[in-house]
Amino acid sequence: MRGPLAVDLRSIEVPLSQLFLDPNNPRFVGSEWVYISDDDAVKSDIQESTSDRLFSEHDVDKLKSIMEYNGYLPIDRVVVRKISEDAYIVLEGNRRICAAKSINGHSDSGDPLPVAIVETFKKIPCLLYEGANEDGDASWIFQGLRHISGISEWPAFNKAKLIVEQMESRELSFTEVGKGFGLSAFGAAQWVRGYYAFQQAKDETEFGRYIDEKIYPFFQELFGRSSIALKEWLRWSEDEKKFQDAANLNEFVSWFYPVERAEDDDGVDREPSKAEVNEAWGRRRISKRDDLRSVTYLIQKSSKNWMEFRSGTDIDKSYNRALLDELEHDRDEEKNAVEKFFSILDEADKQLRDTPLSVLSDDGNKERLNVILASLRQTEEKIRGLLNK
Repeated sequence: MRGPLAVDLRSIEVPLSQLFLDPNNPRFVGSEWVYISDDDAVKSDIQESTSDRLFSEHDVDKLKSIMEYNGYLPIDRVVVRKISEDAYIVLEGNRRICAAKSINGHSDSGDPLPVAIVETFKKIPCLLYEGANEDGDASWIFQGLRHISGISEWPAFNKAKLIVEQMESRELSFTEVGKGFGLSAFGAAQWVRGYYAFQQAKDETEFGRYIDEKIYPFFQELFGRSSIALKEWLRWSEDEKKFQDAANLNEFVSWFYPVERAEDDDGVDREPSKAEVNEAWGRRRISKRDDLRSVTYLIQKSSKNWMEFRSGTDIDKSYNRALLDELEHDRDEEKNAVEKFFSILDEADKQLRDTPLSVLSDDGNKERLNVILASLRQTEEKIRGLLNK
């Protein structure tokens, strides 16, 4: 019976040059996988192919970018197995070590990395596994513990809050804060703007007292490339980091909290209970982020169905009606195009039959007419060939 893993682990620091990627990484194992021995694993060609595979299949580029900005962060220690006096195979943390080994002191732009950043890669804090490695199962055990049970994922709001706090406290640009978290400038901006919009809705709308963090992803979606028209309807101001149309913002939030109004004995609106608010959220008119893309489509393509949605029609029904209207419009356009085509041909035939004598009597005009007629004959042959197929 296997004992507790904790007794087989001890803390060490290992020079980065003595850490070797695991070519038997469970990520790579398929039906045709062949085990690679420790002696072969440390060979340069095997290490290079392992690195190439991690980069091509497991998003190491993003991790490299984060490390170039933050340095090597030993938040989670790499787990290694010693195979010789100066060689250790990585059991857990191959992506991190692969990214670290690819950093050569310069960023992708060619700028030298700060010395303080480079220094963090010299020695890597590790956990040395000294237990049994029967049939190479140690990698499976450690990666299984991390990636099957997994690290608890942060809610979207918490991620956004951290990005905003880092950006504000360190006075970073979207590009700079994005590098620190492996995001593009656009991606970082989407998280940040969504956070500001969420706070505005919470502070300034009549539904603010109902709002909690679960609505944040919908505000983040407002700043995606597929929701531009909806963002413009709300009149986002980049300078003030808020929406300028208070009425539309209230309407937007009301889609998520269709609370039924009730009055107390004095005829004053009664504050709904928490249970009533939760029940209203369950009936929200926008149930998923993609629905906002449907709303954007209505704004851009179908003012009639956009107004019907705003009046209470279900989003799926409004969207489907808009699609049907556009399809019918396209059919009408196609029909009109066909009629226009034949009308032009009829008119051209009439004009040729009534060719003026002034055209036929002028050498320059006759030459132009011959060129056009020759082109028409070639076109006619092509069309007849298609008609006879």
